[in-house]
Amino acid sequence: MKRFFYITAMVVFLGVPPARAQSPSTGAQLSGTIMDSTGAIVRDASVTLRSGTTGIERSTTTDVYGQYRFLLVPAGQYSFSVEAPGFSKLTNTGVILTVGQIANLPITLQVAGATAEISVTIDAGLVETERTSVATTVDQKRIENLPINGRNYINFTLTNSQVARDTAPSIGAAPTSGLNVGGQRARANLVNVDGEDAVDNSVNGVRSTVSQEAVQEFQLITNGYAP
Repeated sequence: MKRFFYITAMVVFLGVPPARAQSPSTGAQLSGTIMDSTGAIVRDASVTLRSGTTGIERSTTTDVYGQYRFLLVPAGQYSFSVEAPGFSKLTNTGVILTVGQIANLPITLQVAGATAEISVTIDAGLVETERTSVATTVDQKRIENLPINGRNYINFTLTNSQVARDTAPSIGAAPTSGLNVGGQRARANLVNVDGEDAVDNSVNGVRSTVSQEAVQEFQLITNGYAP
């Protein structure tokens, strides 16, 4: 199973792991409002999110404001469907969620008529309206196709203009990420693997490395961190 990573350049509170219940870590968030063609909200609509790759399926219903929300969804491509009495079922098979994404997907349903179901197979065009952080996602295509020396997945962060190699001498045996993010030293970085703190808090070094083949994608956050 391929792993996800969540890398943050920390300014303060070095070595303090984020609260597990609050960290988006390897999960994405998807929310939105269900409306009809006139703009009126649709309550109690059934919303389902399903992955054809892993078989993961989650369901919820819209609240009194017509809103739905999925939290901590593993990154990947999903089939998104909405059903409500009196409306045609809508299915979109092109919903792609990335690690740490906070996406919004509003849906407009059509009144049931000759068409019982409306299918969409193109990219949903998700937008992020709640994100305050500045982040870059390194996806699987870049990891598998870009040339790299040493096959260390973390080095793909060098595709971000704010990242440079750390030229400072290493202190002790504990390895660092080897990267300066925004001018900070390498021991000022926080690395999460599958949502868990992967930093040795005694020296602020990375506890272990992971094979490039085990990485699906990861996110680099450089500013405006979430709680």
